Amino acid sequence: MSTYREIHGKAVKSLSTDPTAETDAGQIWYNTTSDTFKSIVQSAAWSSGSPLGTARNDMGGFGIQTAAVAAGGNIDPGHSTLTEEYNGSGWSTGGALNTGRTALSACGTLTAGLAFGGGYWPPNPTTGATEEYNGTAWTTSPGSLVAGRYNMAGAGIQTAALAMTGRSGSPPSTQTNVEEYDGSSWTAVTVSPYANAASTGVGIQTAALNIGGEPYKNTVLVYDGSNWTTGPNINTARDEAGGSGTSTAAIIFGGNTPPETVNTEQFDGTSWTETSNLGTAVKYNGASNAAPNTTTLSFGGYAPSVTASTEEFNTSANVITAAAWASGGALTGGAKQSIGGAGTQSAALAFGGYKPAPTRNINESESYDGTSWTEGSNLNTARSWIGGTGTQTAALGAGGYSYPGPTGLKATETYDGSSWTSGGNLITERYGGGCAGTTTAGLFFGGYNNALPPGNVTNLTEEYDGSSWTAGNAMGTARYTLAGTGTQSAALGAMGYNYLPSPAGPLTGATEKYDGTSWTAGTASNIARNSVGGCGVQTATLVFGGWDGSTRTGVSESYDGTSWITQPTMVTGRSHVGSASNGTTALGLAFGGSPPGYTDATEEFTGETTAVNVKTITTS
Repeated sequence: MSTYREIHGKAVKSLSTDPTAETDAGQIWYNTTSDTFKSIVQSAAWSSGSPLGTARNDMGGFGIQTAAVAAGGNIDPGHSTLTEEYNGSGWSTGGALNTGRTALSACGTLTAGLAFGGGYWPPNPTTGATEEYNGTAWTTSPGSLVAGRYNMAGAGIQTAALAMTGRSGSPPSTQTNVEEYDGSSWTAVTVSPYANAASTGVGIQTAALNIGGEPYKNTVLVYDGSNWTTGPNINTARDEAGGSGTSTAAIIFGGNTPPETVNTEQFDGTSWTETSNLGTAVKYNGASNAAPNTTTLSFGGYAPSVTASTEEFNTSANVITAAAWASGGALTGGAKQSIGGAGTQSAALAFGGYKPAPTRNINESESYDGTSWTEGSNLNTARSWIGGTGTQTAALGAGGYSYPGPTGLKATETYDGSSWTSGGNLITERYGGGCAGTTTAGLFFGGYNNALPPGNVTNLTEEYDGSSWTAGNAMGTARYTLAGTGTQSAALGAMGYNYLPSPAGPLTGATEKYDGTSWTAGTASNIARNSVGGCGVQTATLVFGGWDGSTRTGVSESYDGTSWITQPTMVTGRSHVGSASNGTTALGLAFGGSPPGYTDATEEFTGETTAVNVKTITTS
């Protein structure tokens, strides 16, 4: 019998702490601290990812886990032209399809994708339209499918694609048609042995699988570029499932059994084996179909209503903990909204705010230690919609609203960790403005004042030097209840409420960056909204909550200096939310707000983390 040293070329080590490198997978060591033998074990699992910006099902999906695309689909009801791109952390808006459709097929990569076929819902006539994606925009190909249809299985790449079976006709019926695309035109090739629709395609043009299909098939057909043969059956019969990989290393997940399922199976070229299940049962889900069967992505679908949820599948020696919001300690001052905030997740400050009548504006101040809130010294001037920035022991509060108004306040105060001190007044009174920077280098921008034309909303900017405010250059978009993050010389203003005439809104997703002198426009957020919370710096900001025009939302997005990317949704959707403005995109804090009414709830955001999967070896 071979010894451990002979197999691995080294003896069992004695270590006081566990290794942290994935490359140590398979090694065994003795932990002298815990008095146990341990090893790093590889495992397969699904974990939650950031949701799509727009919930939908029956979309085209392609790419890999860290560079995936979701195109078109059904937004219950109605077909869509929307394209979203996933970067491994969240979704951002891509170029719109030229032909909106649902139940389309797709293949390829983020920078060389292909979408073809589909239907219009309602009433769902078919199309053969084909479009190519370059990572930015879609271009309509002159070559349409020979036989327009929807619910096809797609496989291949942009210049060598395969469209298998599908549905067409009136009334609609399943088809045997199979076509190949060469980068410019489609050609009919050997038909499928049987008619099928809503099946799953994986592989390339000359080595593809057509898996499952209606009604709830467990059959698998193999295409070699010329002929069809029968492959090993999947264990769970289904249609409308996601899938990726190759003809000898495939994965299929979710689908309609019926009803929707969490079941996941992997193929090794010989047989299908059940593996770790999806977290949520889903059908009509999209997939990163160019991904290997060890690292793929499932997004959107029907579960059992249209969903935006995303899940990542990984086979590795790492345990991935998804980014998420979790409940924290409740505010001691009770339920309130429109609160000023400063500090970080583990050292935050909440001040001012608004409570129900007869209390209304308040001067309360509270400190958070990462677990619970503690009452502190009161503001000198009670107010709501106050701009806040800085740290727990060096905070700045400016402007605000004192019921019943009708304008705003100029009052500025600084906090030293024990008491508030009045500072120089704003030049122009207003409330709901964005705030950034420190107590000695602060920035206040935007805001609302009933006496300020036009529309009472302002784009004014002021800079604070620790004692007085001076006027800076105006923002491009006037607004209030926006998010403000960053520093005086590198600030970000995002989203907000704008009463100016169309096409501006009243809601806006406008993003602007300040360099210490002037504002420049950045990419607009995926979802326009106001009364949001925010934390971070100009090139790494997290914005959450707000009012999206129809509901108080828990939507979260992060900004990397160029693009807005979706993040996990808050536990409780709310507007007029307070935030620890110096928090980060990995460690954010939200408190209070309107869910509707008022709340004292606190939520903590933690970004995705990865750690090696260390297991203790036992004799059982």
